Amino acid sequence: MSEFFLRFTAPDPEAHARSIAALREQLALLQAKAGAGDAVDEMALLELVADLASLLITARQEGEALRLLQAHEALAQGPLEMPAPHEALGWFWCAYATALQYLGQRAEAEPIFARTVDLCEAGGWLRLRAMVLQHWGRSLVEQGRFDEAESRFQQALALRVQLQDPRQATTREALALLAQLRHPV
Repeated sequence: MSEFFLRFTAPDPEAHARSIAALREQLALLQAKAGAGDAVDEMALLELVADLASLLITARQEGEALRLLQAHEALAQGPLEMPAPHEALGWFWCAYATALQYLGQRAEAEPIFARTVDLCEAGGWLRLRAMVLQHWGRSLVEQGRFDEAESRFQQALALRVQLQDPRQATTREALALLAQLRHPV
């Protein structure tokens, strides 16, 4: 097994790089606006940071993604969670945990994955919850914690089937590969 279990690769690296550049530009504009003392929509900023971090992680730039997320962590822990959380928080924390996972800090990622699943449950974000469970399951496989990984994948699959999400094929593939790891022929 490779170090990372079923890591996603962008199908078009050039388009992916252009998306990263565009989000970096948008972030620079928002930061310049804030630096000039203008009001900035904090939720829009958090959403932009989460999107950019996710793209950076896919581009194998998880160190930069983690630094970006850490720079905005206080915003994600602040009043944006009250009274009702916004889905951007879930994407932020999913990216945060995934960056930690890919940097080999899986023990640190674990409580963030758990918290993000709870946040998704509270917000009713089924599609995101399935994504977080899938990422968490992959992290558990990488640690050799196959029973826990299977549980996360089964939970993700149930949600994806319920949503008729085409990514259920990815979850089925993860379960099949996990079965091969558990019982090699």
